Amino acid sequence: MFLGTDSPEEIDSYEAERLADYLVRPLRINMVSASSLSASGLFTKYQAASLTDYRARHGDVLSLAELAAVDGFGEQFVRALAPFVSLESRTLPGQRAGESDVARNDLAVRSAGKMTAEEGALWNYGMRYRIECGAVEAGIAMSSSYDASGGVPDAYSGYVSWNMKRLPAKIVLGDFNSRFGQGLALWNGMSMSGVSAPSSLAKRPSGISQSWSFTGNCSMTGLATEWSAGRLSVSLMLSVPGIKGLFFGRTLEDVAILPAANITWNGRNGHIGATHYAEFSGLISKDCSVRIPDMKTSVDGSWCIRGTDIFAEAAFDWVSMRTAALAGTSFPAGENLRLAAMLRYYPAEYSSLRSGAVRSTTRCTNEHAASFCGEFAAGEWVKLRGQEGFGASRRRHIGNFSVDVAFFPEAKDKEHLHSMQVKALAVWDVTLSEVWSMKFRFSERIRSWGEPFRTDMRADLLWQSGRFSAAARLNALKCVGWGLLGYAEGGFCEDEASIYLRCGLFRIDEWDDRIYAYERDAPGSFNVPAFYGRGVWASFASSWRFARWGKLYVRASYTAYPFMSAEKKKPGKAELKLQFMFSF
Repeated sequence: MFLGTDSPEEIDSYEAERLADYLVRPLRINMVSASSLSASGLFTKYQAASLTDYRARHGDVLSLAELAAVDGFGEQFVRALAPFVSLESRTLPGQRAGESDVARNDLAVRSAGKMTAEEGALWNYGMRYRIECGAVEAGIAMSSSYDASGGVPDAYSGYVSWNMKRLPAKIVLGDFNSRFGQGLALWNGMSMSGVSAPSSLAKRPSGISQSWSFTGNCSMTGLATEWSAGRLSVSLMLSVPGIKGLFFGRTLEDVAILPAANITWNGRNGHIGATHYAEFSGLISKDCSVRIPDMKTSVDGSWCIRGTDIFAEAAFDWVSMRTAALAGTSFPAGENLRLAAMLRYYPAEYSSLRSGAVRSTTRCTNEHAASFCGEFAAGEWVKLRGQEGFGASRRRHIGNFSVDVAFFPEAKDKEHLHSMQVKALAVWDVTLSEVWSMKFRFSERIRSWGEPFRTDMRADLLWQSGRFSAAARLNALKCVGWGLLGYAEGGFCEDEASIYLRCGLFRIDEWDDRIYAYERDAPGSFNVPAFYGRGVWASFASSWRFARWGKLYVRASYTAYPFMSAEKKKPGKAELKLQFMFSF
C-alpha cells in the first residue's frame, strides 16, 4: 500500500529497509510534527495535516479505531499502518503530548556467509547505529557485499539531524532523501514501475528526510534544511554527487554540485509546490569547463475534496527544452469500491535523471500513457481466530485490478518506428473461514517488441490460527517457455520468538521466464531471489528476543539443481546469516 505494489516481490530493498525501521522503532504519531509525519513517507500531505488538526482540537489519538475515524484515514489504511506507528502518549486524554528528551539507541550488527562450488566461501557484514535525544538525531551505517575486495565495506551512509521545535525547522547534514511532488523532477531512491491499485498512482512526497541504509547508494549526500512558517514550507539543499566515489577510487573530477529548492503552500485539504534544481559538473576538472548536464523546474499540487484526491505535476527540462506532465485522480465509486485514473506525457527527449514518477517501464521518459485501476471489498465480515480488538475481522472478499496502456514515441527495437505496451493485473483475496484464506494474482503484459506476451498466474493458500501459520504457493509464468514454482511453509510467531521453515521446487528453463519469490529475512536484509533452472530449495528463518533490549535473527538456506541436464548443470549454494539488533 505505501509503495504502490501488490506483492513483496516487487519492492525495492532500499524502501523495504526504510519501512523496516518503523517496525523496530514505530513512529510516535502523537509526539511528532506534521512535517515529521510527511517525512516518514507513511502519510499523504492531506493525512498529515488532518491528523495534526485532529490532535490540536481533540488531543492525542489513543486507539486505532479513533485513528481510523480521522478524516482521510479509514479502516483499511489504518490496518496497514498499524505495525509502523505507536500511539504512545504522555498526557491525559484530551491533551497534547510533547517529545521526550530521553536518549534512544539502535544498533544492528550482521554477518553472512555463502558457499558455492565455483566460488568457495564468501562473507559479508554490516553495521548500523542510530542515537536520538530530543531534537537531535544521528546515524551511521556501513556494509560490505560478497563481491567486496578483502571484505572492505563498499557502502556507507550517515547523517546528523536537528529538529528545531520553536522555529520550526529541520537541518540534515550527511545522507538524506529529497522527494517532492509526484517525483517527476526530483525523487531519489526507489520508485516502482507500473500500477496495481489506486494507492500506486499518487506519490507520498516526504520532502527532506534523513537516510541511513545498509545499501548506502540511493540517498543524496550534502546539507539540507526545511523551514515552516504557517502554511508555507521552504526546503533548501546542497548535494554533492560523486563525493562517496572518492572512497572507491574516483577522482575529484567526478564530483559535482547540485543545489535545489522547493517551496510549498500547505492548505487544509491539499498543497501547491514548486521545485528547482541544477547539477554543475566539471568544477574541479583540469580545463575548468563547468557543465550543466541536468536541470529541471516543476510545479505540483494535490487536493482532497470529500474523499476525492486530485494530483498533478508538470516539469520542464532545461537541457532538452522539453516539458513532461502527469495528472490523476482517485475517488470513491461506492461504499466498498475506489477507482483511480492517470494520464502521463513524458517526451523521448525528457531526461529521466533524478525522476521517480509513476511509469510503465524503468525510466520516466519516452512514454505517453494512461492508467485505470480500482480496489474493492465485498461480503460479510469474518472474525479471525486468535486475534482481538482492531483488525480482528476482515471482509470476505478484497481485491484490486489495473490496466496500463503505454505508447513509446521512440521504438524499443530497430524494426519499428514506435512501440506499445499493455499491462493488466487482477488480485483477489478471499477469506474462506476464521483460519483459511486464498489469494489469486493474474497479470498479463503485451508488447510490440521482444516476446509479445508474458502471463503470470499465482495462487496462495494460507492458514493462520493465533501464533501458528502455514502457506503454500503455486506460480506459473509463460513468456519464452513455461516457468513453474511452488513451495510450502510453516511457522510460529510471537513477540519473543519466531521460526519459519520453507521448502520449494522450481522448473524454469529460460532466463526470461524467471520467477521471483520473497524470502523471510532479518530487518534491513530484504531478500527476493530470482529462481532459474531446475531445482529445489529450503530456507529457515528465526528470531529470538534474548533480552528486553536485544534480538537475534538467523537465516539459513540451501539451493540445489539435481534435475538439470549434464550440459547445463549448476552448482548448489548454501547461505547462513546472523544479525543482532539492540535497542536501548
